[in-house]
Amino acid sequence: MTLRARIVRGAVEIGGSCIELECGGYRLILDLGLPLSSQNDSLPDISGLREADPTLLGIVLSHPHMDHCGLIDRVRPDIPIYMGEAAARILNEAAFFIGKRSALVPAQPLTHEKPIQIGPFRVTPFLNDHSAFDAYSLLVEAEGRRLFYTGDLRAHGRKPGCFRRLLRSPPADVDVLLMEGTRLGRQERSRETTEEDVEHAAVEVFRRARGSVLAFYSPQNVDRLVSLYRACIRSGRILVLDLYAHSIAVATGRASIPRASFDQVRIYLPHRQKAFVKRERAFHRTDAVREARIYPEEMASRGSELVFTFRQSMAAELESMGCLADAEAIWSMWPGYLDEASGRETSEWLESRGIPMSIIHSSGHASLLDLQRLVEAMLPARVVPIHTEAPEEFVRCFPNVEQWADGEWRRIQRD
Repeated sequence: MTLRARIVRGAVEIGGSCIELECGGYRLILDLGLPLSSQNDSLPDISGLREADPTLLGIVLSHPHMDHCGLIDRVRPDIPIYMGEAAARILNEAAFFIGKRSALVPAQPLTHEKPIQIGPFRVTPFLNDHSAFDAYSLLVEAEGRRLFYTGDLRAHGRKPGCFRRLLRSPPADVDVLLMEGTRLGRQERSRETTEEDVEHAAVEVFRRARGSVLAFYSPQNVDRLVSLYRACIRSGRILVLDLYAHSIAVATGRASIPRASFDQVRIYLPHRQKAFVKRERAFHRTDAVREARIYPEEMASRGSELVFTFRQSMAAELESMGCLADAEAIWSMWPGYLDEASGRETSEWLESRGIPMSIIHSSGHASLLDLQRLVEAMLPARVVPIHTEAPEEFVRCFPNVEQWADGEWRRIQRD
């Protein structure tokens, strides 16, 4: 028996990540992501995803971003899924708000440095600093061979100790390092923007703005939610979460994540979410935040104190309430989204209302320098690019690079 692997998708693109492993006739999948760069959102051609196949032992999801787990609801329901407990709760909360009813229940949760045996595969998770909560790298061992899949990681978020710990004590004798390279091929900044930098920059805007602040960010980026809350505390403002953002915060299971019971946090129910709660009769959700609710009259009169968790679907109702006088906005997501149709629509809407926007963002992915530090610490026999649009940059930046094509099986062996 020997360990084989193939990149099903992701060798030359960001998103759609999926890796298939095989050993002794049994198979394991790492990630099942939704492609971002194409209209091909169908399941990849892997035996056992749709039909019964006892050789497929399960799917391990590194973290709850759609480009790594977005196709999981399309597989047959009896496939064992392995992921973090908090990650599963976050995905289940998100599913409620988009009308999906199926619930993810991990066959066994991922826990930092606690190995899981899945047939011939021994999988050890390593907690990551990433913009998704409860994210992991994965060490897979079988028949004396070792493959380390980084998933998505960084060293400049609110958990930089995760990356430092990996550098201090990396897995030894790694045969293949499947390493993300999201930022390779893009212009590197002279200085890394950290989550602390985001917090400091947000404080400046919050103190300067004469009216409310509209914060465009993903509530699933829990580090960003924390950064904005800390900026509110420092600037004397109130962070207004919608019911979705609050549900994600609670789903983390961490009492330290801002929620309804926190000082300077209020909860607003946009029309769309209010209607959905009524339709689903999920009144326990609104009951849980009753004491922290904020209503239109108060929002209009206290605009200069508020920072709204904002999305474009809320624009008309906030405008009708008179909440946009002297408002400012911050864009705290990847700036590239502003070049897409929805981003251009947002920019045009803000400009038409005279609302200035500041871009305040920190990447969820490691810099070239930090990836080089990882390779130097781990000393893998081979470095294989994944989750990148510039695999050719790996050859220039790292030793022992081996480029794989999508769908190409490779034996994991030592020279």
